[in-house]
Amino acid sequence: MTGLNGKPPVITGGATGTDRAEARQGMDAPTAVLIGATGGLGHALARLLAAEGFRIVLAARREHDAAELTGRSDGSAIYLRADVTDPASLEKLAAAAFEHLGRVDAVVNLAGISPRKAIEDYTPADVDALLSVNVKGPIFVTQAFLPGLRKQAGGGVVVHLGGAMDGRVALPFMSAYAATRGALASYVQGANRELAGTDVVLSFFGPVPSNTESESPYFDMWRKMGVALCEPDVVAREILATIRQRRRAHIMGGGLLRMLTLANAVSPSAADAIGLRRFAKLIQQHHPR
Repeated sequence: MTGLNGKPPVITGGATGTDRAEARQGMDAPTAVLIGATGGLGHALARLLAAEGFRIVLAARREHDAAELTGRSDGSAIYLRADVTDPASLEKLAAAAFEHLGRVDAVVNLAGISPRKAIEDYTPADVDALLSVNVKGPIFVTQAFLPGLRKQAGGGVVVHLGGAMDGRVALPFMSAYAATRGALASYVQGANRELAGTDVVLSFFGPVPSNTESESPYFDMWRKMGVALCEPDVVAREILATIRQRRRAHIMGGGLLRMLTLANAVSPSAADAIGLRRFAKLIQQHHPR
């Protein structure tokens, strides 16, 4: 894989893909675009990539300070406004990112919403927002960056954050939300089959529940389920490993979540018997009213 200057981009690491890379300056440094970078996971990932020597373009709907998000004020990161529901803004973002960075090694789409409601309580506005951000958004992000990734030597990787587990485990009070994550998982799978033979890879990244402000209303629920909350820095390191190893899918989680994910893929009724039925009862106790 070579960069625009004929040298390989520095997306390196140890055997696990998570060791610190040697920071290089200028056009030799690895590059990334982070979309939806202002939440807890985005902030952690921005700081990690900056520490690893990446040059970064950060983007979200509202203006923020790149130096504050990355902890670096050396001009290695810039901030641009973009909205995943607006294809025109994403096309502008992609053009600006390729112009500023020279090449884009990785695009990480962190944008997503997860309202948790009873079936009858999802409003038309809720459904429209879920489809716009969680389904259309990843498609628009991919379409905006794909032409540039295809043209450059070595291609690149586009990481889309899904929900916990593989996107196909649907829990109570998350029915409409789960539908969008299942759609994303299928989109990534289909896109990778279409892109076979190219150097462009899409990745579905399933994080575990994290110690972030957005997840805070459900901390007690996850604790009673026996699911340990993960710190954002740990999730960020897993995303970096996914970038470096160009994984098509990476699902975080301990033994329980992995077992339930596998069981659900084979037999949803078996997954219910193993543990999802208990999860359902706890979710009913903790779902927002």
